[in-house]
Amino acid sequence: MAPVYVHERYRLGRTLGAGGMGRVWQARDELLDRDVALKEILLPDEIVGADGEALRKHMLREGRAAARLAHPAVARIYDTFESEGRAWIVMEYVPSRSLQEVIDADGPLPPQRVAEIGLAVLAALRTAHAAGVRHRDVKPANVLLATDGRVVLTDFGVAAVDGESLNTSSGLVFGSPQYMAPERVRDGDTTPAGDLWSLGATLYAAVEGHAPYQRPSVMETITAIAVEEPAAATQAFELRPVLDGLLRRSPGERIDAEETKRRLYEALEPSSATPRSNRPAIAAAVAVLVLLLGAGAAWLTLRPDSGNSPAGLSPSSVAPSPSQPSASVPASPTPSAAVSSAAATTDRPALPAGWTDYHDPTGFSVYVPKGWTRSKEGSIVYFRAPGRVLGIDQTDKPQWDPVADWRGKANYRKSNGDFPGYREIHIREVKYFLKAADWEFTFNRSGVRQHVNNRGVVTSKHQAYGFYWQTTDAGWKAAQPDLTLVFDSFRPAT
Repeated sequence: MAPVYVHERYRLGRTLGAGGMGRVWQARDELLDRDVALKEILLPDEIVGADGEALRKHMLREGRAAARLAHPAVARIYDTFESEGRAWIVMEYVPSRSLQEVIDADGPLPPQRVAEIGLAVLAALRTAHAAGVRHRDVKPANVLLATDGRVVLTDFGVAAVDGESLNTSSGLVFGSPQYMAPERVRDGDTTPAGDLWSLGATLYAAVEGHAPYQRPSVMETITAIAVEEPAAATQAFELRPVLDGLLRRSPGERIDAEETKRRLYEALEPSSATPRSNRPAIAAAVAVLVLLLGAGAAWLTLRPDSGNSPAGLSPSSVAPSPSQPSASVPASPTPSAAVSSAAATTDRPALPAGWTDYHDPTGFSVYVPKGWTRSKEGSIVYFRAPGRVLGIDQTDKPQWDPVADWRGKANYRKSNGDFPGYREIHIREVKYFLKAADWEFTFNRSGVRQHVNNRGVVTSKHQAYGFYWQTTDAGWKAAQPDLTLVFDSFRPAT
C-alpha cells in the first residue's frame, strides 16, 4: 500500500488512539526526520455549518496557544494547520502507555506511585495555568507513562485560553463526562480549579481502578457529578486527603495547586494505614533512587531516612519539608569505582580491618564499616556515619532500561529546581551484574556542597537493587575507596 501523506510532509503510520474529538496517528515528519503524534480533529455529527467552522478555528488557535508551554511533563505542540478541510495538530510523540491502559491491564496502582504521577501532572497544569491555558480534558487516557520515565500530560486539543470560550449553538460540552468538574457540568465554567478537580478524578481512578462517578450512561454520570458526592475511596490510604480536597463540588472549597502539591508529597510517605503489600519504599529526600518497575507497577524509591541524621548531615539537609520535591536520581561512582566494581560478579575482596560483613535477612550481603549506625525503613536498610550515608533497597520487578529512565527523571527534577546549584556529572550505563546505570551529581544544601552517587542494578530477571551514597563534596574523593569496596563486596540474594 502506498504511504499516505498529510500536508505533503507527514507520513501516517499507526493509529495511537481515537475519541469524540478526533483521532491521533503516529506519523513521520519527513522534513525534520522525526516521529510525531498527529491529531486529526473530527467533530461530532451534531456540529455542522458555522459552528463546525468556528470550532475548528478555535481548536487550532488554542493549539497554537498551548504550543508555548515548555515543561517535561507537557507533550509539546509543534504545529497546527488545515488540510483538505480538516484541522490537524502536530504533537510530540511520546513512546508510552497511557495511565488508562495501565489501569485496564494491571489494575489499580499503589497510592505512592499515584502520588508521583499526580505531582508530575500537577506540574504540567501549573505551567499551563501560569500561561493562561486550561487543559479541560485531564483524564487517565491523556496521562502518558513514558518509557523514558517521564509522566506526560498530553492532548491540549480542547484547551482554553483565558477570555476564550468553547460554546456552540448545539449546547454540547466538550471533554470526558466522568472527569468533568461539577461547575463545568452545570454552567460550562472552565477554570484552573476545574482542571484540579479533573486531576483528583484521575488520581481516584488510578488508585481505585474506576472513576469516582461510575454510572451506566452519560446523562446519569453528569447528573451524579452535579448533585452527589463521589463514591468513597477504599484503596486511597495516604491519598485520601488529596482526593477529599480536590473532589469538592464547590470550586471555592477545593484545595488550590500549592496545597495539592503539599498533600501529594505527604502521600509519598507510606503510613501504617497502607497494607504492607501495597507499601513501596517511597519518600521525599535530598536525592532518591527511583527504579521504574515497569508500567503499572510501583516506583521503588531509595533515600536516607530523616531520623537521627549523622553529624554533618542535619535533618534539613537529608529530608526536605513537604514543599520540597522528592528526587529521582540514580548516581554513579568515579570511573575507577565503576571499573573496579565490575569485579563484584567474580571474586569477593578480603574483609578489611575495621569493616564487617553485613548479611541482610532478605539474603543480600555487603561489607560496611564498623561503627556505622544501621536503621531500617520498610525494605530499605541505611548505614550512617558523620558526613556519609549509604542506603540499599530492592525490588523483584526490575526495569531493563535504567539509563533512559534516569535521563527522563533527571530532566523532570532539574526543570522543577529540586536541587539548588545542580551540576550533573554523568548518567551512564556501567558494567555491574546483568545491567546497571549510574547518575552522579552535586548540589547545594544549607550552604554545603553535597555529592550524590546512586546506582540501580539488575541482578536477575526478578531482582534489582538500588544503592544510595552521599557525602559532602569536599569529602567525596576520600570516600571513593569505601564506595568501591561496597560495590565489590555486594552479593545479591540467591
